[in-house]
Amino acid sequence: MTQAITYKGYTIQPSPRQLVDTGQWELNVFISWATEDDEEESRHFVKTGRFATEVDAQVLCITHGQQIVDGTIPGSAVR
Repeated sequence: MTQAITYKGYTIQPSPRQLVDTGQWELNVFISWATEDDEEESRHFVKTGRFATEVDAQVLCITHGQQIVDGTIPGSAVR
């Protein structure tokens, strides 16, 4: 599993998944954060599209997670 990063107070954990039928990779991203009660909350996001290598998918997982945190992905929000 790829190393998680912290971005603007959120933890972005890339978790690309290899598809059995094609060998390509799908983006899966987990984003977590601390709530006001010091509990941890997290959300899972999947991006449509297929990627040839795990490294490509990992890099794009991080980018996609940052865009979600920034609020630039319509229909995807952490809160």
